[in-house]
Amino acid sequence: MGTIAFRSEDISLPNGSKMALGIDGGHWVLIYQKEAGAHFCVYNFLQAEKKLLVDEKLGGEKELQEFKTLVNYFFENANINDLVTISPPKE
Repeated sequence: MGTIAFRSEDISLPNGSKMALGIDGGHWVLIYQKEAGAHFCVYNFLQAEKKLLVDEKLGGEKELQEFKTLVNYFFENANINDLVTISPPKE
């Protein structure tokens, strides 16, 4: 299986935030913007290693909980218009 990507950047979520989520096996990438004009925060979670990077810096338990909360909020509230599966190239 390839990478699965969800996006909801055309419209804001109910709390005004925007998010995009990509999943490739145990590698999760969440791009989050709290409000229009705010900094885009990149969460990079490696499930097998239980390692979270937030804007390329190692995150702790607080950041991991925040990541999980954001992912749950995304799945509960996003009006997902596009689901893209990116398959590896055939050789």
